[in-house]
Amino acid sequence: MLSLDQLMEILTECSGDQQAAAHGEEVLDREFDMLGYDSLVLLETSAQLKHRHDIDIPEDVIRDLRTPRAVLDYANVPAERD
Repeated sequence: MLSLDQLMEILTECSGDQQAAAHGEEVLDREFDMLGYDSLVLLETSAQLKHRHDIDIPEDVIRDLRTPRAVLDYANVPAERD
Protein backbone atom coordinates (compact mmCIF):
# COMPACT_ATOMS: atom_id res chain seq x y z
CA MET A 1 0.00 0.00 0.00
CA LEU A 2 1.41 3.34 -1.07
CA SER A 3 1.38 6.03 1.62
CA LEU A 4 1.16 9.78 1.19
CA ASP A 5 4.68 10.11 2.59
CA GLN A 6 6.05 7.68 0.00
CA LEU A 7 4.25 9.47 -2.83
CA MET A 8 5.41 12.89 -1.67
CA GLU A 9 8.99 11.64 -1.35
CA ILE A 10 8.92 10.48 -4.97
CA LEU A 11 7.28 13.71 -6.16
CA THR A 12 9.87 15.73 -4.29
CA GLU A 13 12.74 13.77 -5.78
CA CYS A 14 11.30 13.92 -9.30
CA SER A 15 10.71 17.66 -9.11
CA GLY A 16 13.87 18.58 -7.23
CA ASP A 17 11.69 20.70 -4.91
CA GLN A 18 12.74 19.87 -1.37
CA GLN A 19 10.02 22.15 0.09
CA ALA A 20 7.21 19.97 -1.28
CA ALA A 21 7.69 17.26 1.36
CA ALA A 22 6.90 19.76 4.12
CA HIS A 23 3.24 20.12 3.09
CA GLY A 24 1.96 16.88 4.67
CA GLU A 25 -1.68 15.79 4.43
CA GLU A 26 -2.88 19.27 3.53
CA VAL A 27 -1.79 18.54 -0.05
CA LEU A 28 -4.05 15.52 -0.53
CA ASP A 29 -6.72 17.36 -2.51
CA ARG A 30 -4.64 20.09 -4.09
CA GLU A 31 -4.13 19.77 -7.82
CA PHE A 32 -0.61 18.95 -8.91
CA ASP A 33 -0.24 22.13 -10.95
CA MET A 34 -1.06 24.16 -7.81
CA LEU A 35 1.66 22.21 -5.99
CA GLY A 36 4.16 23.04 -8.71
CA TYR A 37 4.31 19.59 -10.33
CA ASP A 38 4.05 19.58 -14.10
CA SER A 39 3.36 16.69 -16.46
CA LEU A 40 7.03 15.74 -16.69
CA VAL A 41 7.21 15.31 -12.92
CA LEU A 42 4.09 13.14 -13.02
CA LEU A 43 5.52 10.96 -15.78
CA GLU A 44 8.75 10.48 -13.83
CA THR A 45 6.70 9.77 -10.71
CA SER A 46 4.80 7.07 -12.63
CA ALA A 47 8.11 5.47 -13.64
CA GLN A 48 9.43 5.62 -10.07
CA LEU A 49 6.22 4.08 -8.68
CA LYS A 50 6.68 1.17 -11.06
CA HIS A 51 10.39 0.81 -10.26
CA ARG A 52 10.17 1.13 -6.46
CA HIS A 53 6.73 -0.24 -5.60
CA ASP A 54 5.69 -2.24 -8.69
CA ILE A 55 2.70 0.07 -9.07
CA ASP A 56 1.78 0.50 -12.72
CA ILE A 57 0.05 3.77 -13.56
CA PRO A 58 0.04 4.20 -17.36
CA GLU A 59 1.09 7.60 -18.72
CA ASP A 60 -2.37 8.37 -20.08
CA VAL A 61 -3.89 7.60 -16.69
CA ILE A 62 -1.51 9.58 -14.49
CA ARG A 63 -2.13 12.65 -16.64
CA ASP A 64 -5.80 12.46 -15.62
CA LEU A 65 -5.08 12.00 -11.90
CA ARG A 66 -5.12 15.59 -10.66
CA THR A 67 -4.32 15.25 -6.95
CA PRO A 68 -2.18 13.14 -4.62
CA ARG A 69 -5.40 11.58 -3.27
CA ALA A 70 -6.37 10.47 -6.79
CA VAL A 71 -2.96 8.82 -7.27
CA LEU A 72 -3.20 7.08 -3.89
CA ASP A 73 -6.72 5.89 -4.63
CA TYR A 74 -5.62 4.52 -8.00
CA ALA A 75 -2.47 2.90 -6.63
CA ASN A 76 -4.07 1.37 -3.57
CA VAL A 77 -7.21 -0.08 -5.15
CA PRO A 78 -5.88 -1.94 -8.20
CA ALA A 79 -8.35 -4.83 -8.04
CA GLU A 80 -11.33 -2.56 -8.69
CA ARG A 81 -9.79 -1.31 -11.98
CA ASP A 82 -9.44 -4.76 -13.49
